[in-house]
Amino acid sequence: MTDRRPWPWSLLVAEGVRTARADRWTSAMVVAVVAWVCAGIGAADAVDVSRAVRAEQAWIEAGAYVMRVQGAIRDDDRLPLPAAVCEQLSDVDGVSGAFWATPRSDASSFAHVPGGRFSMVDVSPGVWAFLDVDVPPVPAVVVSEGLARRTGVADGSPVRVGESDVVTARTSFVAVLGNDLDGALLVPSGPRERADACFIRTDASHVEGVAELARAALGWEGTDAVVSPRLHGDEFTVDFSRAHEERELRWAWVAGGAFMAVIWALILWFRRGQTAIYATFGVTTARRVVLRVAEWSVLAGPGLLAGWALGCLVALALGADARSALTQTSVQAMAAVSMASALVVLVSVRPAGTLIDQLKDR
Repeated sequence: MTDRRPWPWSLLVAEGVRTARADRWTSAMVVAVVAWVCAGIGAADAVDVSRAVRAEQAWIEAGAYVMRVQGAIRDDDRLPLPAAVCEQLSDVDGVSGAFWATPRSDASSFAHVPGGRFSMVDVSPGVWAFLDVDVPPVPAVVVSEGLARRTGVADGSPVRVGESDVVTARTSFVAVLGNDLDGALLVPSGPRERADACFIRTDASHVEGVAELARAALGWEGTDAVVSPRLHGDEFTVDFSRAHEERELRWAWVAGGAFMAVIWALILWFRRGQTAIYATFGVTTARRVVLRVAEWSVLAGPGLLAGWALGCLVALALGADARSALTQTSVQAMAAVSMASALVVLVSVRPAGTLIDQLKDR
């Protein structure tokens, strides 16, 4: 009977579609399961990744790739740095900003707050680009956020430092340079031969190379400079790249795909009588796979789309950023449905007896 091949491939596909339409409650359950599984694993992973991204961004903004370079200590004295070389490092590939700094020996105060004294640090003009502050067209100074809070100075307001001329105050997050400078006034100054420190901002892919270059280029009289990262790493420091690769929810699609396949296998088990009828009327294993895959595809497609949309909405509602919501929900949902589809094929390949075989078993 099976050699006559009475079931054309197109008829098998149509039969699978008709089965999905006829068994409405079961079909609705399958669509709902696929949708909720895709939405759940997608939203959970998106929120997890988004939190990690925000934590890494906060770490970078706090100075993760900022290096503070100082001269080596010789005979109990710290050597200076070549100021011009420090300023030129901003032109090196992988360096997004560099400037030199030299603290003044005397403190000062704003004219409107005579008692509020603070330290002053001469810096090179590269400080503007380093702190991502637009270069003002008039003489200006950089007021750290800590100093601005203490003295009430607002960004862009005119200030007088001691007996000097009036200059414009530009406030900025200076703590990225070190806690010792949060509360200081940075005064852009002209060229000089020596500097006490050089600050360099780079990125993850260039940090080691830039550190080696700075160590040699900023040396003094044959002695290499000392390069210190703004945020010191140790065994307790989070490696965000490794944490992203090793996160548990990265493989959530495996559990999701397996769960959907188990639900489908249970449905086929309850339909074993129907499967026996198909086998009795000449549906071979290969043709049965086509029939079941056609039915599964009709149900999994809408479930996938609904789950993707729902997962993105839930992820955004839970605080995930848009990029993580779209990317992670798409990856998780597609991977889970792909795995479930592969398992559907395997489940459909399972040998099925005819009605006569079932009667014999009874």
